Amino acid sequence: MTELDNLPVLNSFFGTDLKSGSLIIASVCIVHPMAYGCSLFMSISYLLVTIWILVALFFAASILLFCGVLKDDALLCCIWVWYTMIFVVVMLMMMILLALVFTSRKQRNRVVIAIIGILWYLLTIYFILIVNSYRKSIGISNKNLYK
Repeated sequence: MTELDNLPVLNSFFGTDLKSGSLIIASVCIVHPMAYGCSLFMSISYLLVTIWILVALFFAASILLFCGVLKDDALLCCIWVWYTMIFVVVMLMMMILLALVFTSRKQRNRVVIAIIGILWYLLTIYFILIVNSYRKSIGISNKNLYK
């Protein structure tokens, strides 16, 4: 039993089953990092480089999730859940820092984008719960296969 087993269990992803929802989440999370390459944040700073590195690792974890959902592999889903829990906390802090920096520079458009980023990472918490629920359902079905 791990700490992931203590998270709430959800039954559907906006009305779809957990496997389809996890595939949708994996697809969205694979496409998500590409938005950073086309972002309005053109100036290079250590904060932005750190964000880009974290997002690149999130991209790799999302590919693992996609493969895990297709193969019904609970371990690959578990890797994504653990990394994403850390990633969301760090990215929320980074986005808040970016919003504060852009506010001090009176760059309203960038503040709005940072706030949208904060809302996105809050939605990602829901994604974590969906994928973890799917991981639990795979684990239960795999245990039943071996009995």
